[in-house]
Amino acid sequence: MLLVSLPSKKLVYLETNVRVGAPSYPCLTLATLAGHLVGKHKVRVVDLDLVVDAWTELKRQVRYFKPEVMVVSAKTPVYPIAVELITRLKEAYPKITTIIGGVHATICQKEVLAEGCFDIVVVGEADFALETILKEKNLGKFKGKIFKDKKSPIKNLNDLPLPAWGLFDLEKYKNSRLSCRKNPAGLMETSRGCAYSCNFCCKDIFGTAYRMKSVKRVVDEMEYMLECGFKEIHIADDSFTQDIDRAKKICLEIIRRGLKFPWSLINGIRVNFTDREFFRLAKKAGCWQTGFGIESGDQKVLDGVGKGIKLAQIRKAVRQAEEEGIESFGFFILGLLGETEKSMEKTIKFAKSLPLSTAKFDLCIPYPGTGYYKLLKAQGRILSWDWLEYRLHQIKKPLFKHENLDWETIGKYYKKAFRQFYLRPAYIWRRLKRDLIKGDLWYDFGYLLRSRW
Repeated sequence: MLLVSLPSKKLVYLETNVRVGAPSYPCLTLATLAGHLVGKHKVRVVDLDLVVDAWTELKRQVRYFKPEVMVVSAKTPVYPIAVELITRLKEAYPKITTIIGGVHATICQKEVLAEGCFDIVVVGEADFALETILKEKNLGKFKGKIFKDKKSPIKNLNDLPLPAWGLFDLEKYKNSRLSCRKNPAGLMETSRGCAYSCNFCCKDIFGTAYRMKSVKRVVDEMEYMLECGFKEIHIADDSFTQDIDRAKKICLEIIRRGLKFPWSLINGIRVNFTDREFFRLAKKAGCWQTGFGIESGDQKVLDGVGKGIKLAQIRKAVRQAEEEGIESFGFFILGLLGETEKSMEKTIKFAKSLPLSTAKFDLCIPYPGTGYYKLLKAQGRILSWDWLEYRLHQIKKPLFKHENLDWETIGKYYKKAFRQFYLRPAYIWRRLKRDLIKGDLWYDFGYLLRSRW
């Protein structure tokens, strides 16, 4: 079996003003899927983000490995790339059974199956699906069908095998100093699900039921990742601190075992699931950075999208993290439901008022499966069905008709937000002092020059 990680980095990041912070990780999804298969099947992973010519590399891998089955997992922006590559593959190697999974395949399953290049469409959590499919000697039984495993969703995450990180060349993955202290860094999930239903977020894979790996399993997996060669661990959970007592126990177990490694809550945590004790323990356990899903500086907008947080909670959480020595990373979205020019101004002003180490401003993209997408589609306000354009930093092509704003205005505030946050004297001075302490001055100077302001 050949597991294919699609080329997405250039499409999503490298031609945008956030290219200096483009992430570089071995694919957690494929590593987790492979964990079920190694030792039972011949498994190989190819990461097409690491090569210049994706099609040439894919052909080379097929000729060398001669797989009977090929698997891809696709989010919406890279789905067209999956269609293009797998269509060409099926023309050249029609006997290979092709399987696609992931959020786009789950949401748009009938559309995906109709492409004709994917033999099997796996929906929902696919952890045990491949194992089930491969047990069937006659794969033709599943061809042309949509497959959902009976074990999806998984009740006990401790049943998951350790990800097969040995299938990756970890030394090829390098993140910038903006998000990483030591390379290579690896992604890890300790929980799945989020109890909240923000209208810009899709819950069709992991759902709203919060499921957790045990404290022991989490720290065992961290030790395993370090043994595999990772120097830093980034938690990719939707809601790591939803059970804050468990989060604290994880920190205490890291400390108890004497593990010394930097880690980050890269995907962000909710500001209403934090307290000072957690930040203090996390810092002592090696956490150097945490993201916060802030989204907007306008309370009315936050309420309208179902975020379930208050501006005062944001201020308190960011302040406490910074006071306990953890760098804070703010996530903001422009063009949300109910947004106006005044609310975007409030968001920029609010971001500048917080003691954030870094801030990332995204456009609100109505991905299939989100409440926002369903609303816009029902009202006939979707302007583009070109999934390649569904990127968080794409400001040129209008994707939908906002109720209050035109696409050009949203794009203007997107650029304005980065300039006003990063190019103000107060931030530059604070960053300079931080860089002199941490030795990051030349890194940040280079990032400043390479950014598109």
